[in-house]
Amino acid sequence: MKNVFQDDPTLIFEIRQGIERETLRVDRDGTASKQAHPESLGAKLTHPSITTDYSENLLEFITGVHSTTGDVLSELSDIQAYTARHMKDEYFWPSSMPGKLGDDKTIPLAYYGESNVGKLKTLYRKGLGLRYGRSMQSIAGVHYNFSLSDNFWTYLKKTEKSELELTEYKNQKYFHLIRNFQRYRWLLMYLFGSSPAVDKSFLVGKNHELEASGNDTFYSRDGISLRMGGLGYTSKAQEQIGICFNSLPTYIKTLEKARLTSYKAYEKIGLKKNEEYLQLNSHILQIDNEFYSTIRPKAVAKSRESALMALHNRGIEYIEVRLLDVNPFVNKGIDKDTINFMHLFLSWCLVSPSDNITAKECAVHEENFETVVTRGRKSGIQLHKNNKEVSLTEWAKDVLDEIYVFSKEIQKVDDIYSSSLDTQFKKLENSDDLPSIRVLNAISNKSFIDFNRELATQYKSEFKLSREKEDKYDLFSAFSVEEEKVIRSKDKREFDDFLNNYFKDIKIDFKS
Repeated sequence: MKNVFQDDPTLIFEIRQGIERETLRVDRDGTASKQAHPESLGAKLTHPSITTDYSENLLEFITGVHSTTGDVLSELSDIQAYTARHMKDEYFWPSSMPGKLGDDKTIPLAYYGESNVGKLKTLYRKGLGLRYGRSMQSIAGVHYNFSLSDNFWTYLKKTEKSELELTEYKNQKYFHLIRNFQRYRWLLMYLFGSSPAVDKSFLVGKNHELEASGNDTFYSRDGISLRMGGLGYTSKAQEQIGICFNSLPTYIKTLEKARLTSYKAYEKIGLKKNEEYLQLNSHILQIDNEFYSTIRPKAVAKSRESALMALHNRGIEYIEVRLLDVNPFVNKGIDKDTINFMHLFLSWCLVSPSDNITAKECAVHEENFETVVTRGRKSGIQLHKNNKEVSLTEWAKDVLDEIYVFSKEIQKVDDIYSSSLDTQFKKLENSDDLPSIRVLNAISNKSFIDFNRELATQYKSEFKLSREKEDKYDLFSAFSVEEEKVIRSKDKREFDDFLNNYFKDIKIDFKS
């Protein structure tokens, strides 16, 4: 594909981005909170910026869409500052792997109120807990949302003299980018993975090969990210789905099939017990959001649409990168250098050659990623490249060199990426700069819990918010409560009927 950024470097400013940051609410000693979501923060179902992910204590902060890194970080800081003010004696847990967890059954499901859609969201999470365990659902991450403006796509389409309709053109180009992301995502994991350790409470009842470091802390000798490994977001049931990201229609049909295909292990759980629902259904995926992937093509879903149906109806509006661990060394969970490198990396993925991925290649990409996740810090580790083994660090340097050349073509306009690239090159020159090793060094003389408790206390004191912004978020919270009441007041069906109609509504008609 033509490197359109080289012809017109100003196009890099057509990037649109947003952040979704998850963090566990904990008390002073690092124990996961058993308290309900603070009422003063508004209604989780309808608040645009402050909600919860799996559990009642797993906060999720959602920024709007921004064109600059400074703006997205500023909003993320404001959201967290407002939330911190309403948490009294609780704190944001700074790491992806959770603080002290009690018995799995005591981890509270997120509660979204008594509206039918609220009940559906809670029931979905109940099913996740029965399928994968609630402790797994207490792991936090950072999702990076990325898109390019229609002005960019129109310009590129004209430059390439494509006769495709704009939506179809965008779909193909986003999948071009996603395929390269799949090929090189191991690099992101190596550079930014930061969850090699965990408290012993997370490991109760689990098989693992982690080593004890004393003080109730366990760690992976060579691994980068427990979050992305066997103790984290993995699923045997989903291994059979087999998506290689070659086209949007295939992606949609594959996920829709998984959403409609029953799975024996989930059949054994059952749909109800004593007339109480246990899960939405017994299928491989209860809904398409259950699909665990490090990247997703996305479109904003409307009322009576699933995320998958939104893609089917309107095509790709943005992509969601889901592999980033929370960075414990910054109070926002992600920093400027990481976001700027994501700009660069994803833009480079877009302009680099990207043939379709065969099933064999797909397996190689999965193996490379798993190798870095579980053994990325092992000396002399090798990855598979073009049917031969190559050094991880040597290949990483080659890729960064290519991205560096690409960055120089962009930076004819503004030198905004040099710091980020320098930071990544330093990690290759000195492995002690890798976040995963920084974590292990930090807990060499203290527990995982104490390391995070100290940071949590420090970070809470750092968040500042003006009176004007406090008032703005007060309005958001108040409006969200009223909006949730309106949704609840419009319910005319019993939940059973609502659920049946919901699944009828989101079933995709591929003939239309």
